[in-house]
Amino acid sequence: MVRTRFAPSPSGFLHIGGVRTALYSWLFARNKGGQFLLRIEDTDVERSTEESIEAILAGMQWLGLDHDEDIVYQSKRFDIYQEKAEGLIQADHAYKCYCTPDELEKMRAEQTKKGENPRYDGRCRDKGDQDGEFVIRFKSNAKEDITISDSVYGQITVHKDELDDFIILRSNKAPTYHFAVVIDDNESEITHIIRGDDHLKNTAKHLQLIDAMDYKRPEFIHLPMILGTDGSRLSKRHGAMNILDYKDQGFLPEAMLNYLVRLGWSLGDQEIFSIQEMIYSFDIKNLNKSSAKFDLEKLVWVNQQHIVDTNNSDLAEFLKKNSSLKNFPSAGTINNFVDAYKPRVNNLNELVSYFNTLYAQDFTVEDSVAEKFLNQEILAPFEDLLKIIEQAEWNTESINQSVKSTCDKHGIGFGKIGQPLRVVITGGTESPSIDLTITLLDREKVIYRIKKGIEYIKNSIED
Repeated sequence: MVRTRFAPSPSGFLHIGGVRTALYSWLFARNKGGQFLLRIEDTDVERSTEESIEAILAGMQWLGLDHDEDIVYQSKRFDIYQEKAEGLIQADHAYKCYCTPDELEKMRAEQTKKGENPRYDGRCRDKGDQDGEFVIRFKSNAKEDITISDSVYGQITVHKDELDDFIILRSNKAPTYHFAVVIDDNESEITHIIRGDDHLKNTAKHLQLIDAMDYKRPEFIHLPMILGTDGSRLSKRHGAMNILDYKDQGFLPEAMLNYLVRLGWSLGDQEIFSIQEMIYSFDIKNLNKSSAKFDLEKLVWVNQQHIVDTNNSDLAEFLKKNSSLKNFPSAGTINNFVDAYKPRVNNLNELVSYFNTLYAQDFTVEDSVAEKFLNQEILAPFEDLLKIIEQAEWNTESINQSVKSTCDKHGIGFGKIGQPLRVVITGGTESPSIDLTITLLDREKVIYRIKKGIEYIKNSIED
Protein backbone atom coordinates (compact mmCIF):
# COMPACT_ATOMS: atom_id res chain seq x y z
CA MET A 1 0.00 0.00 0.00
CA VAL A 2 1.17 3.51 -0.84
CA ARG A 3 1.81 5.59 2.27
CA THR A 4 2.91 9.22 2.10
CA ARG A 5 3.37 11.91 4.68
CA PHE A 6 3.63 15.64 5.20
CA ALA A 7 6.07 16.62 7.92
CA PRO A 8 6.18 20.39 8.59
CA SER A 9 8.39 22.04 11.18
CA PRO A 10 6.26 24.26 13.49
CA SER A 11 8.65 27.19 13.57
CA GLY A 12 6.38 29.36 11.45
CA PHE A 13 3.16 29.37 9.48
CA LEU A 14 2.06 26.99 6.77
CA HIS A 15 3.24 28.59 3.53
CA ILE A 16 2.64 28.08 -0.18
CA GLY A 17 5.57 25.73 -0.73
CA GLY A 18 4.57 23.56 2.22
CA VAL A 19 0.97 23.38 1.08
CA ARG A 20 1.99 22.24 -2.40
CA THR A 21 4.16 19.49 -0.89
CA ALA A 22 1.28 18.40 1.33
CA LEU A 23 -1.13 18.51 -1.62
CA TYR A 24 1.04 16.36 -3.87
CA SER A 25 1.58 13.82 -1.07
CA TRP A 26 -2.14 13.77 -0.33
CA LEU A 27 -3.16 13.48 -3.99
CA PHE A 28 -0.70 10.69 -4.69
CA ALA A 29 -1.97 8.66 -1.73
CA ARG A 30 -5.61 9.26 -2.60
CA ASN A 31 -5.01 8.43 -6.28
CA LYS A 32 -3.40 5.10 -5.35
CA GLY A 33 -5.95 4.21 -2.70
CA GLY A 34 -3.24 4.59 -0.09
CA GLN A 35 -2.83 6.54 3.13
CA PHE A 36 -1.63 10.04 3.91
CA LEU A 37 -0.01 10.79 7.29
CA LEU A 38 0.78 13.99 9.13
CA ARG A 39 3.88 14.40 11.29
CA ILE A 40 4.92 17.48 13.26
CA GLU A 41 8.71 17.78 13.34
CA ASP A 42 9.01 19.75 16.56
CA THR A 43 12.41 18.60 17.78
CA ASP A 44 13.73 22.16 17.76
CA VAL A 45 12.31 23.13 21.13
CA GLU A 46 13.52 26.74 20.95
CA ARG A 47 11.92 27.50 17.57
CA SER A 48 8.84 25.27 17.67
CA THR A 49 5.72 26.94 19.02
CA GLU A 50 2.21 25.81 19.89
CA GLU A 51 0.88 28.74 17.88
CA SER A 52 2.61 27.44 14.75
CA ILE A 53 1.27 23.93 15.32
CA GLU A 54 -2.26 25.25 15.65
CA ALA A 55 -1.84 27.35 12.48
CA ILE A 56 -0.57 24.34 10.53
CA LEU A 57 -3.43 22.13 11.66
CA ALA A 58 -5.99 24.86 10.97
CA GLY A 59 -4.56 25.38 7.50
CA MET A 60 -4.68 21.67 6.69
CA GLN A 61 -8.26 21.47 7.94
CA TRP A 62 -9.35 24.49 5.88
CA LEU A 63 -7.81 23.00 2.76
CA GLY A 64 -9.46 19.63 3.39
CA LEU A 65 -6.14 17.73 3.37
CA ASP A 66 -7.21 15.08 5.83
CA HIS A 67 -4.81 12.54 7.30
CA ASP A 68 -5.51 8.87 7.99
CA GLU A 69 -3.81 8.20 11.31
CA ASP A 70 -3.01 10.01 14.53
CA ILE A 71 -0.56 12.88 14.18
CA VAL A 72 3.01 11.96 15.09
CA TYR A 73 4.85 14.52 17.23
CA GLN A 74 8.61 14.05 17.19
CA SER A 75 8.99 15.83 20.53
CA LYS A 76 7.23 12.86 22.16
CA ARG A 77 9.66 10.33 20.68
CA PHE A 78 13.01 11.40 22.14
CA ASP A 79 13.38 8.11 24.00
CA ILE A 80 13.07 6.20 20.74
CA TYR A 81 15.70 8.32 19.00
CA GLN A 82 18.06 7.88 21.97
CA GLU A 83 17.58 4.12 21.85
CA LYS A 84 18.21 4.00 18.10
CA ALA A 85 21.36 6.10 18.46
CA GLU A 86 22.72 3.77 21.15
CA GLY A 87 21.96 0.85 18.85
CA LEU A 88 24.03 2.42 16.08
CA ILE A 89 26.93 2.90 18.50
CA GLN A 90 26.75 -0.77 19.48
CA ALA A 91 26.74 -1.74 15.80
CA ASP A 92 29.79 0.48 15.16
CA HIS A 93 27.81 2.80 12.91
CA ALA A 94 28.03 5.78 15.26
CA TYR A 95 30.17 7.23 18.01
CA LYS A 96 30.29 9.93 20.66
CA CYS A 97 32.00 13.16 19.68
CA TYR A 98 33.37 15.40 22.44
CA CYS A 99 34.70 18.20 20.21
CA THR A 100 33.96 21.68 21.47
CA PRO A 101 32.58 24.46 19.22
CA ASP A 102 35.99 26.17 19.36
CA GLU A 103 37.76 23.00 18.22
CA LEU A 104 35.33 22.54 15.35
CA GLU A 105 35.71 26.15 14.25
CA LYS A 106 39.51 25.86 14.31
CA MET A 107 39.33 22.65 12.28
CA ARG A 108 37.12 24.26 9.62
CA ALA A 109 39.35 27.34 9.43
CA GLU A 110 42.42 25.18 8.81
CA GLN A 111 40.63 23.19 6.10
CA THR A 112 39.47 26.34 4.39
CA LYS A 113 43.00 27.78 4.50
CA LYS A 114 44.23 24.66 2.70
CA GLY A 115 41.51 25.02 0.07
CA GLU A 116 39.68 21.97 1.35
CA ASN A 117 35.92 21.57 1.71
CA PRO A 118 35.17 22.07 5.44
CA ARG A 119 34.00 18.77 6.92
CA TYR A 120 34.33 16.84 10.15
CA ASP A 121 37.56 14.87 10.10
CA GLY A 122 36.47 12.02 12.36
CA ARG A 123 38.97 12.79 15.12
CA CYS A 124 36.69 11.34 17.82
CA ARG A 125 35.99 8.05 16.05
CA ASP A 126 38.31 5.94 18.20
CA LYS A 127 38.46 7.92 21.43
CA GLY A 128 35.85 5.90 23.30
CA ASP A 129 33.85 7.20 26.27
CA GLN A 130 35.10 10.31 28.02
CA ASP A 131 33.84 12.79 30.57
CA GLY A 132 32.05 15.86 29.33
CA GLU A 133 29.34 16.90 26.92
CA PHE A 134 29.04 15.04 23.64
CA VAL A 135 27.03 14.60 20.46
CA ILE A 136 26.53 11.37 18.59
CA ARG A 137 27.80 11.23 15.02
CA PHE A 138 26.99 8.73 12.30
CA LYS A 139 30.09 6.93 11.03
CA SER A 140 30.10 7.54 7.30
CA ASN A 141 31.96 4.73 5.57
CA ALA A 142 31.07 5.57 2.00
CA LYS A 143 33.73 3.93 -0.12
CA GLU A 144 32.17 5.12 -3.36
CA ASP A 145 29.86 7.81 -4.61
CA ILE A 146 26.20 7.56 -3.64
CA THR A 147 23.59 7.60 -6.39
CA ILE A 148 20.11 8.88 -5.55
CA SER A 149 17.23 7.66 -7.70
CA ASP A 150 14.65 10.42 -7.79
CA SER A 151 11.31 10.30 -9.62
CA VAL A 152 11.65 13.91 -10.78
CA TYR A 153 15.39 14.52 -11.17
CA GLY A 154 16.44 11.03 -12.18
CA GLN A 155 19.89 9.79 -11.06
CA ILE A 156 21.72 12.21 -8.78
CA THR A 157 25.27 11.40 -7.69
CA VAL A 158 26.79 12.69 -4.46
CA HIS A 159 30.59 12.35 -4.37
CA LYS A 160 31.94 10.36 -1.43
CA ASP A 161 34.27 13.24 -0.49
CA GLU A 162 31.22 15.38 0.25
CA LEU A 163 30.10 12.99 2.97
CA ASP A 164 31.38 13.26 6.52
CA ASP A 165 30.41 11.97 9.96
CA PHE A 166 27.26 14.01 10.55
CA ILE A 167 25.53 14.52 13.88
CA ILE A 168 22.46 12.38 14.58
CA LEU A 169 21.90 13.25 18.25
CA ARG A 170 22.67 16.64 19.77
CA SER A 171 24.20 17.19 23.19
CA ASN A 172 20.70 17.92 24.60
CA LYS A 173 19.56 14.47 23.37
CA ALA A 174 17.46 16.00 20.63
CA PRO A 175 17.74 14.22 17.26
CA THR A 176 18.80 16.02 14.12
CA TYR A 177 16.43 16.19 11.18
CA HIS A 178 18.39 13.58 9.28
CA PHE A 179 18.14 11.02 12.06
CA ALA A 180 14.55 11.52 13.16
CA VAL A 181 13.11 11.61 9.66
CA VAL A 182 14.68 8.28 8.70
CA ILE A 183 13.42 6.55 11.83
CA ASP A 184 9.93 8.01 11.64
CA ASP A 185 9.49 7.31 7.94
CA ASN A 186 10.48 3.70 8.53
CA GLU A 187 8.24 3.17 11.54
CA SER A 188 5.33 4.82 9.71
CA GLU A 189 6.01 2.54 6.74
CA ILE A 190 6.25 5.47 4.34
CA THR A 191 6.64 4.19 0.78
CA HIS A 192 7.02 7.50 -1.07
CA ILE A 193 8.70 10.63 0.28
CA ILE A 194 7.59 13.81 -1.46
CA ARG A 195 9.48 16.93 -0.35
CA GLY A 196 11.29 20.02 -1.61
CA ASP A 197 14.49 19.72 -3.62
CA ASP A 198 16.38 21.55 -0.87
CA HIS A 199 16.54 18.09 0.72
CA LEU A 200 17.90 16.38 -2.40
CA LYS A 201 21.54 16.24 -1.30
CA ASN A 202 20.47 15.34 2.24
CA THR A 203 19.08 12.14 0.82
CA ALA A 204 22.64 10.78 0.57
CA LYS A 205 22.86 10.97 4.37
CA HIS A 206 19.46 9.38 4.73
CA LEU A 207 20.36 6.48 2.45
CA GLN A 208 23.44 5.75 4.57
CA LEU A 209 21.31 5.66 7.70
CA ILE A 210 18.63 3.56 6.02
CA ASP A 211 21.17 0.95 4.96
CA ALA A 212 22.99 0.94 8.31
CA MET A 213 19.69 0.37 10.14
CA ASP A 214 18.49 -2.29 7.68
CA TYR A 215 15.46 -0.24 6.67
CA LYS A 216 13.64 -0.57 3.37
CA ARG A 217 14.41 2.26 0.97
CA PRO A 218 11.39 4.40 0.07
CA GLU A 219 10.93 6.12 -3.27
CA PHE A 220 12.03 9.75 -3.36
CA ILE A 221 10.20 12.53 -5.18
CA HIS A 222 11.85 15.94 -4.83
CA LEU A 223 9.99 19.04 -5.95
CA PRO A 224 11.60 22.14 -7.46
CA MET A 225 11.07 25.26 -5.38
CA ILE A 226 8.41 27.84 -6.14
CA LEU A 227 9.77 31.21 -7.26
CA GLY A 228 8.33 34.69 -7.36
CA THR A 229 7.24 36.25 -10.67
CA ASP A 230 10.66 37.90 -10.93
CA GLY A 231 12.45 34.56 -10.69
CA SER A 232 13.76 35.15 -7.17
CA ARG A 233 13.03 33.08 -4.09
CA LEU A 234 9.39 33.30 -3.10
CA SER A 235 8.79 35.83 -0.32
CA LYS A 236 6.05 37.94 1.23
CA ARG A 237 6.42 40.60 -1.45
CA HIS A 238 5.35 38.00 -4.02
CA GLY A 239 2.28 36.99 -2.00
CA ALA A 240 3.83 34.24 0.14
CA MET A 241 2.11 34.32 3.49
CA ASN A 242 0.27 32.17 5.99
CA ILE A 243 -2.16 29.99 4.04
CA LEU A 244 -4.88 31.12 6.46
CA ASP A 245 -4.36 34.70 5.30
CA TYR A 246 -5.71 33.62 1.92
CA LYS A 247 -8.79 32.30 3.70
CA ASP A 248 -9.19 35.70 5.37
CA GLN A 249 -8.89 37.37 1.96
CA GLY A 250 -11.81 35.39 0.58
CA PHE A 251 -10.10 32.62 -1.36
CA LEU A 252 -11.78 29.25 -1.67
CA PRO A 253 -9.77 26.23 -0.47
CA GLU A 254 -10.63 24.41 -3.71
CA ALA A 255 -9.20 27.31 -5.69
CA MET A 256 -5.99 27.35 -3.65
CA LEU A 257 -5.47 23.64 -4.25
CA ASN A 258 -6.35 23.95 -7.93
CA TYR A 259 -3.83 26.74 -8.40
CA LEU A 260 -1.07 25.03 -6.44
CA VAL A 261 -1.47 21.67 -8.18
CA ARG A 262 -0.55 23.41 -11.45
CA LEU A 263 2.67 24.81 -9.96
CA GLY A 264 4.78 21.87 -10.99
CA TRP A 265 2.22 19.44 -12.43
CA SER A 266 0.20 19.55 -15.60
CA LEU A 267 -2.43 17.65 -17.53
CA GLY A 268 -2.52 19.03 -21.04
CA ASP A 269 -3.98 22.52 -21.19
CA GLN A 270 -6.58 21.99 -18.47
CA GLU A 271 -6.51 24.82 -15.94
CA ILE A 272 -9.55 24.29 -13.72
CA PHE A 273 -9.85 21.11 -11.66
CA SER A 274 -12.27 19.93 -9.04
CA ILE A 275 -10.82 18.03 -6.08
CA GLN A 276 -12.06 14.74 -7.51
CA GLU A 277 -10.52 15.52 -10.90
CA MET A 278 -7.18 16.22 -9.22
CA ILE A 279 -7.30 12.94 -7.31
CA TYR A 280 -8.26 10.97 -10.40
CA SER A 281 -5.68 12.57 -12.69
CA PHE A 282 -2.65 13.07 -10.44
CA ASP A 283 0.45 11.16 -11.50
CA ILE A 284 4.00 11.89 -10.38
CA LYS A 285 5.12 11.13 -13.95
CA ASN A 286 3.64 14.51 -14.89
CA LEU A 287 5.69 16.48 -12.36
CA ASN A 288 7.94 19.15 -13.85
CA LYS A 289 11.65 19.46 -13.18
CA SER A 290 11.74 23.24 -13.59
CA SER A 291 10.74 25.73 -10.90
CA ALA A 292 7.28 27.24 -11.10
CA LYS A 293 6.49 30.91 -10.52
CA PHE A 294 3.84 32.04 -8.09
CA ASP A 295 1.50 34.46 -9.84
CA LEU A 296 -1.05 36.14 -7.58
CA GLU A 297 -3.08 37.41 -10.53
CA LYS A 298 -3.45 33.88 -11.83
CA LEU A 299 -4.53 32.70 -8.39
CA VAL A 300 -7.19 35.42 -8.32
CA TRP A 301 -8.44 34.26 -11.74
CA VAL A 302 -8.60 30.63 -10.62
CA ASN A 303 -10.48 31.69 -7.50
CA GLN A 304 -13.00 33.60 -9.59
CA GLN A 305 -13.61 30.54 -11.76
CA HIS A 306 -14.28 28.41 -8.69
CA ILE A 307 -16.67 30.96 -7.23
CA VAL A 308 -18.69 30.82 -10.45
CA ASP A 309 -18.75 27.02 -10.24
CA THR A 310 -19.79 26.99 -6.58
CA ASN A 311 -23.40 26.10 -5.80
CA ASN A 312 -25.54 29.12 -5.06
CA SER A 313 -26.81 27.46 -1.88
CA ASP A 314 -23.24 27.09 -0.55
CA LEU A 315 -22.48 30.74 -1.25
CA ALA A 316 -25.79 31.74 0.35
CA GLU A 317 -24.80 29.88 3.50
CA PHE A 318 -21.44 31.65 3.48
CA LEU A 319 -23.21 35.00 3.25
CA LYS A 320 -25.46 34.15 6.18
CA LYS A 321 -22.46 33.24 8.32
CA ASN A 322 -20.29 36.19 7.35
CA SER A 323 -22.67 39.05 6.67
CA SER A 324 -23.08 41.89 9.15
CA LEU A 325 -26.76 42.36 8.25
CA LYS A 326 -29.32 42.10 11.03
CA ASN A 327 -32.29 41.54 8.76
CA PHE A 328 -31.77 39.06 5.94
CA PRO A 329 -33.74 39.02 2.70
CA SER A 330 -35.62 35.88 1.73
CA ALA A 331 -33.82 32.72 0.64
CA GLY A 332 -35.03 33.25 -2.92
CA THR A 333 -33.69 36.81 -2.96
CA ILE A 334 -30.30 35.70 -1.64
CA ASN A 335 -30.14 33.02 -4.30
CA ASN A 336 -30.93 35.59 -7.00
CA PHE A 337 -28.26 37.91 -5.59
CA VAL A 338 -25.64 35.16 -5.64
CA ASP A 339 -26.53 34.21 -9.19
CA ALA A 340 -26.21 37.82 -10.33
CA TYR A 341 -23.07 38.78 -8.45
CA LYS A 342 -20.81 35.72 -8.35
CA PRO A 343 -19.53 36.18 -11.93
CA ARG A 344 -18.47 39.71 -10.95
CA VAL A 345 -16.34 39.04 -7.86
CA ASN A 346 -12.77 37.81 -7.43
CA ASN A 347 -13.15 36.62 -3.87
CA LEU A 348 -15.74 35.88 -1.20
CA ASN A 349 -15.01 39.11 0.66
CA GLU A 350 -16.16 41.11 -2.35
CA LEU A 351 -19.36 39.06 -2.47
CA VAL A 352 -20.04 39.79 1.21
CA SER A 353 -19.28 43.48 0.73
CA TYR A 354 -21.70 43.83 -2.19
CA PHE A 355 -24.34 41.91 -0.23
CA ASN A 356 -23.97 44.01 2.91
CA THR A 357 -24.21 47.27 0.96
CA LEU A 358 -27.09 46.30 -1.31
CA TYR A 359 -29.30 45.03 1.49
CA ALA A 360 -28.26 47.48 4.16
CA GLN A 361 -30.91 49.60 5.77
CA ASP A 362 -28.99 52.60 4.52
CA PHE A 363 -25.57 53.50 3.14
CA THR A 364 -23.48 56.56 2.35
CA VAL A 365 -22.34 57.35 -1.18
CA GLU A 366 -18.81 58.68 -1.46
CA ASP A 367 -18.78 62.44 -2.00
CA SER A 368 -16.71 62.24 -5.18
CA VAL A 369 -19.10 59.68 -6.69
CA ALA A 370 -22.21 61.61 -5.68
CA GLU A 371 -20.85 64.87 -7.08
CA LYS A 372 -19.97 63.22 -10.39
CA PHE A 373 -23.25 61.43 -11.07
CA LEU A 374 -25.98 63.08 -9.01
CA ASN A 375 -26.54 66.47 -10.63
CA GLN A 376 -29.36 68.69 -11.88
CA GLU A 377 -29.29 67.06 -15.32
CA ILE A 378 -30.84 63.86 -14.09
CA LEU A 379 -33.23 65.38 -11.52
CA ALA A 380 -36.25 65.44 -13.81
CA PRO A 381 -35.57 61.95 -15.25
CA PHE A 382 -35.28 60.59 -11.69
CA GLU A 383 -38.62 62.18 -10.69
CA ASP A 384 -40.39 60.74 -13.72
CA LEU A 385 -38.79 57.31 -13.29
CA LEU A 386 -39.88 57.27 -9.66
CA LYS A 387 -43.53 57.67 -10.69
CA ILE A 388 -43.25 54.81 -13.19
CA ILE A 389 -41.42 52.49 -10.81
CA GLU A 390 -44.06 52.95 -8.15
CA GLN A 391 -46.57 51.25 -10.50
CA ALA A 392 -44.37 48.96 -12.65
CA GLU A 393 -44.41 45.18 -12.55
CA TRP A 394 -41.46 43.92 -10.52
CA ASN A 395 -39.39 42.08 -13.10
CA THR A 396 -36.36 42.92 -15.22
CA GLU A 397 -38.33 43.38 -18.45
CA SER A 398 -40.71 45.86 -16.89
CA ILE A 399 -37.94 47.78 -15.10
CA ASN A 400 -35.88 47.90 -18.27
CA GLN A 401 -38.84 49.32 -20.18
CA SER A 402 -39.46 51.87 -17.42
CA VAL A 403 -35.91 53.20 -17.70
CA LYS A 404 -36.05 53.26 -21.51
CA SER A 405 -39.33 55.15 -21.59
CA THR A 406 -37.86 57.71 -19.18
CA CYS A 407 -34.81 58.13 -21.41
CA ASP A 408 -37.03 58.56 -24.50
CA LYS A 409 -39.12 61.19 -22.78
CA HIS A 410 -36.08 63.28 -21.89
CA GLY A 411 -34.09 62.58 -25.03
CA ILE A 412 -31.12 61.05 -23.21
CA GLY A 413 -29.17 57.85 -23.64
CA PHE A 414 -29.56 54.89 -21.29
CA GLY A 415 -26.13 55.53 -19.77
CA LYS A 416 -27.06 59.05 -18.73
CA ILE A 417 -29.53 57.73 -16.18
CA GLY A 418 -28.19 54.19 -15.74
CA GLN A 419 -25.04 55.04 -13.82
CA PRO A 420 -26.64 57.68 -11.55
CA LEU A 421 -29.40 55.18 -10.86
CA ARG A 422 -26.82 52.51 -10.04
CA VAL A 423 -25.17 54.90 -7.58
CA VAL A 424 -28.36 55.61 -5.63
CA ILE A 425 -29.48 51.97 -5.68
CA THR A 426 -26.17 50.26 -4.79
CA GLY A 427 -23.99 53.01 -3.35
CA GLY A 428 -21.33 52.44 -6.02
CA THR A 429 -20.65 52.34 -9.73
CA GLU A 430 -20.43 48.58 -10.24
CA SER A 431 -23.25 46.06 -10.34
CA PRO A 432 -25.03 43.71 -12.72
CA SER A 433 -27.40 45.32 -15.22
CA ILE A 434 -29.42 48.01 -13.51
CA ASP A 435 -32.79 46.37 -14.26
CA LEU A 436 -31.60 43.11 -12.70
CA THR A 437 -30.04 44.91 -9.74
CA ILE A 438 -33.26 46.79 -9.01
CA THR A 439 -35.30 43.57 -8.97
CA LEU A 440 -32.94 42.10 -6.35
CA LEU A 441 -34.48 44.62 -3.93
CA ASP A 442 -38.07 45.12 -2.88
CA ARG A 443 -40.02 47.99 -4.38
CA GLU A 444 -40.14 50.01 -1.16
CA LYS A 445 -36.35 50.03 -0.76
CA VAL A 446 -35.81 51.07 -4.38
CA ILE A 447 -38.33 53.91 -4.06
CA TYR A 448 -36.67 55.05 -0.84
CA ARG A 449 -33.22 55.15 -2.43
CA ILE A 450 -34.35 57.02 -5.53
CA LYS A 451 -36.08 59.57 -3.30
CA LYS A 452 -32.86 60.01 -1.33
CA GLY A 453 -31.03 60.61 -4.60
CA ILE A 454 -33.56 63.23 -5.60
CA GLU A 455 -33.23 64.87 -2.20
CA TYR A 456 -29.44 64.95 -2.54
CA ILE A 457 -29.65 66.62 -5.96
CA LYS A 458 -32.12 69.26 -4.75
CA ASN A 459 -29.99 70.06 -1.72
CA SER A 460 -26.85 70.37 -3.86
CA ILE A 461 -28.68 72.77 -6.20
CA GLU A 462 -29.74 74.95 -3.27
CA ASP A 463 -26.19 75.00 -1.92
